[in-house]
Amino acid sequence: MKSKQDIQLELLAEIDDICSKNGLKYILIGQTALNAYLNHTVKNGTRMMSVAMTMGDMDRFCEIIENEYSDDRYVEGMFNNPKFNPSFINYGNKNTTYFNMVYLDNNIHNGIEVRIYPIRKHAELDSTIIKGWSKRLARERKFRLTLNRVIVSDKFWHLKLATNVLNKIYAVTGGHKRYYNEIKNRIFIDKWENIQDYSMVRFLKYNISSEILKETVKYDVDGIKLCLPKCTDEFFTEMYNENFREKEIKEQKIKRTVIVDTEIGYEKVIEATKDIITEARICHEEVVWERRKHDDETAVANIWRLVKMTNRQLEFKRYFKNNIDYLLTLDLDDEEQFEEVYEELKKPISTLRRYSKFGMTFSIDPKTDALIDEVLVKSGREKLRNKINKISNKKYFVE
Repeated sequence: MKSKQDIQLELLAEIDDICSKNGLKYILIGQTALNAYLNHTVKNGTRMMSVAMTMGDMDRFCEIIENEYSDDRYVEGMFNNPKFNPSFINYGNKNTTYFNMVYLDNNIHNGIEVRIYPIRKHAELDSTIIKGWSKRLARERKFRLTLNRVIVSDKFWHLKLATNVLNKIYAVTGGHKRYYNEIKNRIFIDKWENIQDYSMVRFLKYNISSEILKETVKYDVDGIKLCLPKCTDEFFTEMYNENFREKEIKEQKIKRTVIVDTEIGYEKVIEATKDIITEARICHEEVVWERRKHDDETAVANIWRLVKMTNRQLEFKRYFKNNIDYLLTLDLDDEEQFEEVYEELKKPISTLRRYSKFGMTFSIDPKTDALIDEVLVKSGREKLRNKINKISNKKYFVE
């Protein structure tokens, strides 16, 4: 019997073949790519194997699969499943199964698959950072998380009813299509040659110099050839730093709640086990709900926020120890110099604003604190400044 990773390797070989025959481009990314480069294998690596394409090539790839390979292969993304995550698509084998009995999602298919990420715009040629997510899109993304929540237990019928009504209204008003099209236009790059219109691009959590993606080459991986950037060392240095060769490739074990089958499709498996799975999911849902009712989750969450906030505080202390004296020499009444100061203080101000929502704040040092106070006043953000000052008098203010 084939292993899960044997199936994923077959899917990667098919992606390479389809792209080669149709003038499309892709590269391996993440630990899949690092394992392929260092060890010439993608086996005994991470759970999910991943590649990246431009949005136009990804759309063309999906069209080819749906028209020519739909009997035993599938592609799933927001284009054919409005509740899917817009950040990637899945390419999978219909005759296999991989799904979690407890974790709930809105996927139509749950086979063994490879994830394909569209390459995103990150910085213009002059290095100006591109703000792809507008405030409205960010709010809509949070709203969609509520819409897409899966509820099984009839005990929570009121939540089921509310999300169903909201989903129908959102669908009727064309919300899914509008959201997806706006993301494609604002965030994703259409063609591979368009990558060079930007100084930096992004996929997963990595920012990559566009020059590195100018050319690709094929490497032997488990007996097949797969694509990586030609500037391979530079590529991995930007992802993992110059010590990337020492990075450990960790094999992720399959959880006990996950059903995997390399020979039987998800539809057959779910049909034979749906009653047991439904019972397991209802039980899990009700346990989580009761736990939320009885545990002081807010206190636990705030402790975790306090830890993270303190880490940021220490980072700012180290940074401004060497930079604050220079910033204090700049004239805040001069527009250009004010902009320079504001740019330097943007991150701590953003962090202060975020934690102020939870009634928390922190101090960097007297000089930096005073400069932030002055900058907030001059930039018309007195409301935030007053809120921070009010919180700073509370007992759990971080000194």
